[in-house]
Amino acid sequence: MSTHSQTAHCSSWDGLAARELDRNSWRQLTRNEIPAVVIRGFATAEECSRLVERAQAIGFEAYEKVDPPIDRIGATVFEHEGPDVSTYFGKAEHFRGLQSAIFSQSFSPLERLMSRLRESVGVPVQIAADPKHGTYGAGLIRRIENGTLLHIDFAPAEQPAWWVAQVEAQLAWNLYLELDPENPGKTYVYERPWRPEDQLRKIPGTYGYEPSLVEGVKKYELRPTLGDVYIFNTRNFHQVDPSGGRRTTVTSAIGTLPDERIVLWS
Repeated sequence: MSTHSQTAHCSSWDGLAARELDRNSWRQLTRNEIPAVVIRGFATAEECSRLVERAQAIGFEAYEKVDPPIDRIGATVFEHEGPDVSTYFGKAEHFRGLQSAIFSQSFSPLERLMSRLRESVGVPVQIAADPKHGTYGAGLIRRIENGTLLHIDFAPAEQPAWWVAQVEAQLAWNLYLELDPENPGKTYVYERPWRPEDQLRKIPGTYGYEPSLVEGVKKYELRPTLGDVYIFNTRNFHQVDPSGGRRTTVTSAIGTLPDERIVLWS
């Protein structure tokens, strides 16, 4: 169990709507004062379609030991928790080649997002790099179509020995490339940050937590929209509904360092 003592921001969310990305909304999001930010019209339908077509040609693989199943192209720290650091970095290097083959058919969502963050927030933005092991992977291509368990994504709690555990706030961005228009699979983000004692409420043998942790807690319902990017604070408990069809995204973690730099990894 992590003994990470960082204090979660407990200020109440200012409303239940996503704000457009700018310097102020970014700071509010990292302080957990708003539930999400959005970049509308981030990619065209044609750009999204070309990325999906190439990703399908390369093929997805299922996360290891995850139920309900989630498919992805890329390497994840989640699947290499503990001391399995070098294996992850080897897979991340391989993934960069696959990623280039996919992005070359349309555009690089990763580079576009990093550019937008630099412009909007005004701080350096880069792919996370471990001085000993090398550059992390970033920009996972993923399908979550059967929903998820209630969970968090927060490196200081889940990967405390990794370089990315030094982040002060952790968020995630999702660009929605393919959705079922009737049932796109909502994401629910709860105004309830992870605390170390919550590890006692984790469901054994899974990545999920007991649903009772968020009973009666305010939640933001994120209904994904094609071509838009949504960013939310993943220290907050969150879960995804099953979708009515294919639900393909480009995604990664985003962390803020003590010197305000922004780093991305998957």
